[in-house]
Parts: sequence; C-alpha cells; structure tokens
Amino acid sequence: MGDKWLYLYYPWMQVKRKIFSIKYLTIILLIGFISVLYTANLRKMCYLTGSAVAPWLLPFFLSLNFYSMIYCALYMYFYSDAPFIQRNSMYHVIRCGRVKWGIVQIESIAISSLIFNVVSFIVSIAVLVPYVDFETGWGKILYTLSRTDAWRSYEIAFNVPYDVIGKYTPLQVMTLTLLLLWLAGNCIGLMMFAVSLWLGRNAAVICGSAWCVLPMILEDYISVWAPFMTHFSPLSWIHVLDIGRFEYNLPVLPELRYILIADVVLCVLFSAAALIKLRTIDLKWSSEES
Repeated sequence: MGDKWLYLYYPWMQVKRKIFSIKYLTIILLIGFISVLYTANLRKMCYLTGSAVAPWLLPFFLSLNFYSMIYCALYMYFYSDAPFIQRNSMYHVIRCGRVKWGIVQIESIAISSLIFNVVSFIVSIAVLVPYVDFETGWGKILYTLSRTDAWRSYEIAFNVPYDVIGKYTPLQVMTLTLLLLWLAGNCIGLMMFAVSLWLGRNAAVICGSAWCVLPMILEDYISVWAPFMTHFSPLSWIHVLDIGRFEYNLPVLPELRYILIADVVLCVLFSAAALIKLRTIDLKWSSEES
C-alpha cells in the first residue's frame, strides 16, 4: 500500500503544486496572448462574414515556427526548476529513497505535460469566443481558407493546407498533435531533469534553449542535408502539418514511425540517466533551493 500511495498520490501532489503556481499562470497568460495575436485577423474575418470557425486551430498555430518556438520555450520555463528539489524534498527522499523519488518526478513530468497541452488547447479555443463553432468537422471558414486565397485578403497569420483537412478528420489531426506535444513535453522535462542532475541547472537551461531555437535554424538551413538534420531536432516534430510533406522532392520531417519511436527512446534514455545519477549524486539542498 505504501508504494501504491507513493506512485499514485504523490505525483499528483507534485503536479498540483506546479499547476497552481504563479509560474504556470504566467505561462497560460502568455500562450493566450500570442494566440490572440495570431487570431486577430481570423476573428475579423468571422465578424465580416458572419460565420464561426471550428476550434481545431492548435495544429495550424504550431506550423508557425515562432509560435512553436515560444510554446517550447514556455515548456522549458515550466520545467526550469529541475531537478525539482523543494523545501520538503529532503524529507521525501529520505523516506522513500532516491530512486523511488526520481520515479515520482518522472511520473509528475508525464502528468503535468499532458495537463499543459490540454489547457493550451482550451486556451486556443477560448481566444476565439464568440466566433467559435463547436462542430466535429473542419467548418466553412477553414475550408474556405484552404481552397481560396481568402487568407491573403484577410491577412491570416497561418496556412491551412487543403491536403491535410481534405484527407484527415479534426479528431485524427488533434489526437496526433496532442500526442506529439505530450511526448515533446516529456522529452523537454526529462532532459532538463537528467542534465540538471549531471551538469547542473544552468546546463539544463542552455540545452533546453538550444532545442527550442534549433527548428528555426533548420527552417532557414537550405541544403540537401536539412531533411537529415531534422532527425536530430525533436522539437521540429511537433509541426504535425509537415509530416509527410515534401519540398524539392525531399521530406520536410522524418516519417511518423521514426518520430514516435525516437520520442519514446529519448524519454527512456533521459529517465534512465536521471535515475542512475540519483543513486550517487550528492544533493546540495541549499544551493538547489536558492
């Protein structure tokens, strides 16, 4: 019963502490702010045409390099307190052991990443009120943007590719988007957890920052090597609309199977690295809390 309580109850307490914090409130406000900026002209289009838009906009937001970079940077900020040693952590580590405490942190990263993305999706809908129509299809507005040049007339900030909405349902695209965002969030959190234990918190922030800007660098890197380099840029893989797309007869991103396997492998490797280091590291409580 003790281990069940530890692995089922304590991770939720960790997540509750992170979610109900000023840091997370700031993150949600920033996500809402940039979402408002990117939907300003879309709301204007809805007002002028008298039509509402379907709520499935998050995948299209993430196709924008700047939006996705900010989104991942906020993820990094969310986990910037790695290795998550708080004032009461010494008591928990002593009571349950270092490895078990590390497993709890890994669980809390997975749970908080899921909540982070679900709330972000809700925010992407909330900024459209009152011009949002909760329908199961793509809706008139998105179909119009995909098949005409109305996006130029209204200066819509994002592209709506017809080959995506004509081939896939919103449920399929949103499910894949939230899955890849969840895996990416796990990778960021676990990477920062592992690196902060091995090299320190500053090194974890540097690595996280490098991960965030790498997709933008590769976007401007015009070379036959670019498709190969995207295999080593995990945060590029959240551009769901680019999966299966080709430019100059070259794939923009790796195939979906590679992305899913690579994300899982990275999560396992970072988790193992963190747990191995926890067995021997000399935890400096005072410096980590400062």
